[in-house]
Amino acid sequence: ILEAGSYLIRKVDVDITNHGLSSFTAHVNLKEIDIEFDVEISLVDGALEVYIPNESILETDIVYRLLNITLFPYFGAAREDKIPGYIVIPDGVGALVRTNQPYNTYFQARFFGSDMGYQTMSVPQLSVPIFGMVHESGENGYYVNVLEGAENSTLLAYFWGSSTKYHRIQSRFSLRQIYKNVINKAGDGSDTISEVMSTSNYRASYQFLSNEDATYVGIAKDYRDYLIEENILTDNEKTTDGNIPIQLSYIMSDREPAFIGTTKVTMTTANQVQNAYDFFYEEGLTNQQVVLMGWSNDGFIHQQPYSGRITNKNDYEDLAEDIISDGNTVYLNNEYVSASEHSNRIVYNRDVARNLSRLKMVFDWVSLNDQVTEVYYLYPDRSLAFAKSDTDFFSDLGVSGLMMTELGNTLFSYYDGSNYDRTLSMEYYTEIAELYDNLVLSMPNSYMYPYVDGYMDLPITNSQYDFYTDLVPLIPIILKGSLSYYTPYLNFNALAEDRFLTMVDFAVNPNYVLTYEQTYKMRYTPSNVFYTTTLSDYEEDIVEAYHYVNDALKHVVGAYIESRVVISTGLVLVTYSNGVEIYINYNYTHKIDDGNLIEARSYEVVLP
Repeated sequence: ILEAGSYLIRKVDVDITNHGLSSFTAHVNLKEIDIEFDVEISLVDGALEVYIPNESILETDIVYRLLNITLFPYFGAAREDKIPGYIVIPDGVGALVRTNQPYNTYFQARFFGSDMGYQTMSVPQLSVPIFGMVHESGENGYYVNVLEGAENSTLLAYFWGSSTKYHRIQSRFSLRQIYKNVINKAGDGSDTISEVMSTSNYRASYQFLSNEDATYVGIAKDYRDYLIEENILTDNEKTTDGNIPIQLSYIMSDREPAFIGTTKVTMTTANQVQNAYDFFYEEGLTNQQVVLMGWSNDGFIHQQPYSGRITNKNDYEDLAEDIISDGNTVYLNNEYVSASEHSNRIVYNRDVARNLSRLKMVFDWVSLNDQVTEVYYLYPDRSLAFAKSDTDFFSDLGVSGLMMTELGNTLFSYYDGSNYDRTLSMEYYTEIAELYDNLVLSMPNSYMYPYVDGYMDLPITNSQYDFYTDLVPLIPIILKGSLSYYTPYLNFNALAEDRFLTMVDFAVNPNYVLTYEQTYKMRYTPSNVFYTTTLSDYEEDIVEAYHYVNDALKHVVGAYIESRVVISTGLVLVTYSNGVEIYINYNYTHKIDDGNLIEARSYEVVLP
């Protein structure tokens, strides 16, 4: 039992060392459990920076092990509804939780997604390691940028309710994980703490904002400026003639079950892609980013990593040469993070990773027609080996680079003679990314930004928890002006014109997946998840949708988002660094603002 005010003396010793003009080191000694570590605290360019060097963590007791460290858990906490404002959570495209009411719940999610090495999948996808709180919009706020150790950290937010009177948000640095130690083939076992400690350091910067910067827009802009200063983001928006890009993915082939083995189902040829490219180019879509999926004779879904066997290689070379000569890019799809029982290149015992419970990381994938496929996660070092062995093939083919759906958004701990945390996985995956001059990734985490020139499948929403009060374009504000990002495939758009208005609002580029043949032809292949793809059905829609979005966004290619204001319900004004203003009216009635008429369900561009 701790006496009031005596915890420091009885349980913890804190010694201040290395005291300087703008920094000091706190040596923390949890003396009753024989655990020690250093916390370096400093002022850097007006920000408060904290650093826990991994090498300073000492455990001398044979019983106790350190699992997590949380610094400043009540930093910036707001009591009940006394301070109007909101919490900023980078879930999906971005989320706010307003602090004007009780919620009686909490939020918890790993940065950079779930760790499949010891737990099942969770919904929130935190692709950037930031979080913050605004104490009255336009007055005061702060945000935290986790500079090191984010891959081993968890974001926690607690809200006013029956268990607490405060709204607060914090990060928790995990040094070890709790996993199930399996002792028999039936999967029985007990929860166990890993003996091996994380190898990463923890560093976080607390940035303080005031006045007009004390908003979620200000938080995103400040983080964007940091990424630009560190050369993590560069001026890399795709444009050939001042128009926005469009990404068009083509399914070339897949395989379906046959009496013996499988048979190839051809959906699109290289010549048919060439014809489609020429058609769209003549219709004004001069900035096309082309992705070819299922190009290998192996097939498409569940066949990765694909072999270099390809039909009509000369046609692919001619296609790539023609597209690149127009200043556009052509990518081949390949995957190295996961494979399946159907992949010809995988040796199960050598390549398939084990989780911390030492079980093979095998999961069932069920198709639309109830076919079950075993999907494997690969050891990250084997992923790198496969990728390195393929670079000469892609270079000889003359394509711009690769498109991958998992490399940028998957990290996991694994067992390979010892337990390894996600830091090592991240190192291997970034080494794969470094192999290519041009790379398109699906929903990449921020550590992949330096290697990416195309961001696929930008989330259009968040996890939509009932305590989320606002959907905000946090990721678009960070990326606009530096990196081209694309919506999920618009073939499957169920939101009609709302989606296109949101694309203008968030400055998102269009993206489609197509086949020359009728979609039903691949109904018995794993590609049946793409249930509407026929090119002839979408040609007019693609041209119309592109020009609708391009007529707004072509004015802001290469420009940054400087402000986003909700003028009234359903009426938004986005201002860019080049002075262009774009109104978006989600309402079913006309709106007028500052002398500008914005028609119902439309947008209005105001040039400087």
